[in-house]
Amino acid sequence: MDDDKILEITGSIEETLGKDAFATISDKVGELLTGNAENMKVIQEKETEIQKLKDRNDKLVTANGALLQKVPVAKIETVKEREEKQEEKNISFKEIFDSKGNFLK
Repeated sequence: MDDDKILEITGSIEETLGKDAFATISDKVGELLTGNAENMKVIQEKETEIQKLKDRNDKLVTANGALLQKVPVAKIETVKEREEKQEEKNISFKEIFDSKGNFLK
């Protein structure tokens, strides 16, 4: 709301109520307008801060994407592949000892 609109509304109130009642209401309306101006200033500051954080987040996402492209991707073993490797490592007693119980080299 611009200043001209506010003056128009307050002038209309003054005509309706008279000068004495308008003076009392005018002080209260002044307090409201001051509080509203302070609130609008805080909102504007927060909007500016939000925009800075969004810009920073976009830059971080871009930087992280670039870093991820530089990291080599290793093959991920499945559970089945790990089990097969473990099975290969298992050695039975027959493979270690001969029929007389002697250790094989």
